[in-house]
Amino acid sequence: MNESIPHKSHLVSIAHGSHKFGSELLLQTTTSEQNAVFSSYSISSVISMAALGARGNTLQQIKEALHLPEDMELLKSAYSDITSVTKSDDNITLEVANSVFPSKRLELREEYLSDVKKHFQSEIQSLDFNQAEEARKIMNDWVLQQTNGKVKELFAPGSINSDTVNVLVNAIYFKGDWLAKFDPINTTERDFFVSSEKTVKVPTMFASDIKYASTYNEDLKCTIAALPYKGERITMYLLVPEERFGLGELEQKVVTDAFNPSTLDKLTHPSKNPIYLPKFKLESFHDLGDACKSLGLKDMFDKKSDFSGMAGGPGELYVSKVVQKAIIEINEEGSEAAAASGMVMMMRCAMIPKPLVIDHPFIFIIKDKSTGLVLFSGKVVDPSRS
Repeated sequence: MNESIPHKSHLVSIAHGSHKFGSELLLQTTTSEQNAVFSSYSISSVISMAALGARGNTLQQIKEALHLPEDMELLKSAYSDITSVTKSDDNITLEVANSVFPSKRLELREEYLSDVKKHFQSEIQSLDFNQAEEARKIMNDWVLQQTNGKVKELFAPGSINSDTVNVLVNAIYFKGDWLAKFDPINTTERDFFVSSEKTVKVPTMFASDIKYASTYNEDLKCTIAALPYKGERITMYLLVPEERFGLGELEQKVVTDAFNPSTLDKLTHPSKNPIYLPKFKLESFHDLGDACKSLGLKDMFDKKSDFSGMAGGPGELYVSKVVQKAIIEINEEGSEAAAASGMVMMMRCAMIPKPLVIDHPFIFIIKDKSTGLVLFSGKVVDPSRS
């Protein structure tokens, strides 16, 4: 299946906005010394589901932070398109699931329920949050199932209590083989320069006979290499700074208008160039509340919140927690990645002529060509640590 969505400007805009918002969150929640993996698509989906029930200034802040269209019908149309094709095919496994877990004592508006079912293909499962541990287990089990057993304990003990009235969750799982696999025989221990004071030995894959596209980006001051997965619908892009310890500067640039992930699609004309790529496995947990507030999502966390399009009146429903857990593993066969994001709501009461040696901190992006969405992104600072 090579299903894709016809070009639609609002979809391109939402894909770009999703990546920009996710990159800004990642920058806010990690330090320059940390490995990280993140799904901009997952967190944007959760907050966009909330946006369908937001009104007034709460909705306006969400639109501005996520760079959403002013017309909410365009958002609905975009996610209908996205969910229709964001699925597995003969070459890769890609599973995306959304769910709303309202309290049995909360009556969600019919229009809201209809919208999240239709446009996000969301499940609806009412829970008794007076039995908080049981409710937490049900939601964690749902996430575990949707991510093929990869994302465990999205909601930590104590994060759900009897005041919880609604939880929105998105889960995403991806597994793909490289279009051209690396031969394990060629994997050797090589130096990786973490910082000026630290060098580690890590298993590093090598290939001299696979084709991949690469170029030097003058604005970002980095080499970009495109390693496609089987079927070539999904590609991993590696952004390797020219300066050995230039990751911090590169991170700052990818959140500005100097970088639009749609330009990555122009990276074509693969040729055979030797490449050294470290194997890595990362797992990240992100508590995103403070970062969301710093990016302008303030009202939804306090008494000024207005989710009256979802349930109740202005100020009654507010967000207490926004979290994400993500993992990724890169090896000779390909990649496996998963993420889940949750929102807990409470009631107030050019070609490279030489080998590409990736031996210092870099950024990775996994992008779906059929939707333009960045599914996963992150940074590898020290591949010897998970």
